[in-house]
Amino acid sequence: MKALRLEEIGRLALVDVERPGIDEDELLIYTGAAVICTSDINDLRENPFGIELPVVMGHEGAGTVAATGAAVEGFRVGDRVATHPVHPCLHCGTCRRGMAHLCPNMAHFGINMPGTFAEYYVVRQDRARKMPDDVPMEAAALAEPVCVCLEALERAQVTAGSRLLILGDGPFGVLIARLARAAGVAHVVLAGRHAFRLGFAGDVQKVHVKGVADPVAALRKAAGSADGYDAAILAAGSAEAVTQGIELLVPRGRLVVFSALTGKTPVDLFRVHVKELQVVGACNDRDMLDRAVGLLADARLDLAGMVTHRFDISQYEQAFELASRGREEAMKVAFTFEGDRA
Repeated sequence: MKALRLEEIGRLALVDVERPGIDEDELLIYTGAAVICTSDINDLRENPFGIELPVVMGHEGAGTVAATGAAVEGFRVGDRVATHPVHPCLHCGTCRRGMAHLCPNMAHFGINMPGTFAEYYVVRQDRARKMPDDVPMEAAALAEPVCVCLEALERAQVTAGSRLLILGDGPFGVLIARLARAAGVAHVVLAGRHAFRLGFAGDVQKVHVKGVADPVAALRKAAGSADGYDAAILAAGSAEAVTQGIELLVPRGRLVVFSALTGKTPVDLFRVHVKELQVVGACNDRDMLDRAVGLLADARLDLAGMVTHRFDISQYEQAFELASRGREEAMKVAFTFEGDRA
């Protein structure tokens, strides 16, 4: 089969590899769509997680069941499924404490197991869910992004009356904004630097901060309260966004670190102290897959509309270039696969 493999930092290659076999509790998936994530771009540029290379890339994917293991129940060949890349071990202390999404022994598409940028990939049956026929494959491939955005909102502890600030207008910031409004959060403000992407956020207040002399003042005004926001979600991996989020929180407000920041990030701990702020992480998701699948089927959210461009896997160079630089013309970029496979 054809697969897109990360050979070394900065170098992708479309290669021929053996179609993978499956264990008794696994499904072989014929890929319908696989979506490029910001973390895929980061892996290509610098491999921040220290992935052992080469590896077939991709972790956001969906497709059709092509084969089932002997112990698989509830799935059959031909089922359309969304899949989750995180495969916890289910046996370690972290898993037993109910935090399998933080399992130190997890397997993960595109990191230590082959990813979704291939004609076929393998998923454990508990990490797959059936999708209705009317959900496009590109939307089904967004199951894991929706999962982690739901986790960010849960960590923010927002309610209908909360004032929520989302810092960053990339695909995840926009998804969080859409999901927050769908959950009934009335006052949602999305801060970003790209008019094109801000336009995808739907019925939320948008603040274009590029070129603004005092972004904090502009965002405080958007809060509608001099105190600021009950919660801020960091959907941009920048130290500046951390500083802004902390400055704009109400006393006992909560900053959710959703986007990864590498290296040392300065944090105003005096302000954290005197305002009794909370700084929490949001990494992967804690059992959000069923909720996510339900939302993918909700036409009111139009999550398929987040995928703005589609490419054949052979066009990987063009696809990655667009996903990397196209902040004023692209949101999510997908590889799509057509036809039936034996």
